Amino acid sequence: MNAEPAESVRETHVPTPRGTVPALPGEVTLRYADGSLLRTPVVWPEITEEQVSQGGTGVEVTGIAWQTSLPVTATVWVRVSDAVQITSLAEESVRTRAGTPPPLPPTVTATYNDGSKDSRIAVDWDPVDPESYAQPGTFPVTGTVAGTDRQALATVTVTE
Repeated sequence: MNAEPAESVRETHVPTPRGTVPALPGEVTLRYADGSLLRTPVVWPEITEEQVSQGGTGVEVTGIAWQTSLPVTATVWVRVSDAVQITSLAEESVRTRAGTPPPLPPTVTATYNDGSKDSRIAVDWDPVDPESYAQPGTFPVTGTVAGTDRQALATVTVTE
């Protein structure tokens, strides 16, 4: 556990078909000033069928997470159709200290052609050469996401 409070909480996006109440994740990821990430349990309020009855909308819910007083929100994207394609992948920004491998997240956020997002998209990051994080500076890391030809990108900032 970190002595310092978390600096931010990674965004949570969950798509769902119209009329279907989704299961929200049981954990969120906290990000600390030193670049470290920590998964922590979260409790969400109940989502009703009425909230997800209209396609093409987004419903924001606020949860309570352990180990932080920061606001924890999830956006539920109510889809009109499941016939969607990924149009972009959000770039990740990662920090690490010199000599420490960067904490690349296991998932990235995808945006779809209907405007919905999903933050649970698994990414397979390319291997990172230890020389890349041996000294302060920045460097990119690319990754592969199944089902799309788009590459995930993380910009790693190395501090002393």
